[in-house]
Amino acid sequence: MKRIINLAAVTIVMVLGISSCRPEKKTLGPKPSQLDGISTQWVLSRVDQIDVNVQLAFVESDTLLNVTDAYISGAPMEISFDKAGAYTITPGAGSNLFKNTSGNWNFDNNDYPSKITFDAASANENSMKLMRPVRPQDNFLVLKYNKICGGKRTVSYHLTFNRK
Repeated sequence: MKRIINLAAVTIVMVLGISSCRPEKKTLGPKPSQLDGISTQWVLSRVDQIDVNVQLAFVESDTLLNVTDAYISGAPMEISFDKAGAYTITPGAGSNLFKNTSGNWNFDNNDYPSKITFDAASANENSMKLMRPVRPQDNFLVLKYNKICGGKRTVSYHLTFNRK
């Protein structure tokens, strides 16, 4: 009987010891706002070209070519976004991909955006896909620009901007 009591006491001590060693549960803070993340000034730093008509490529990134040196000669363009939905482009290398140097922008979904639309519902409307999230802690904004010729997409560009 004494042996059973000792065994029970050892078991209780082991259970208490194991349960007290569990790490505390961590909680995530509030979800970062994509509007806060994009609302700043950005500088074009890299341009990757993707040939979308290559038949043997398994995925689009198989044909990715860094064309930064050829594309950005001189001062690169800068773009700034504000939370109210206005954007301004400082002309430079790469600014020819945008139809206007200022106007309005919006996300397709403010909580989980997948694209940015510039000058919506106008003759100069231009949509670009977001290639990655743009949270306040992110230092990069990557947009995908599709060049259309004859109604078909001929080439795509990944435009990488650095937070200024």
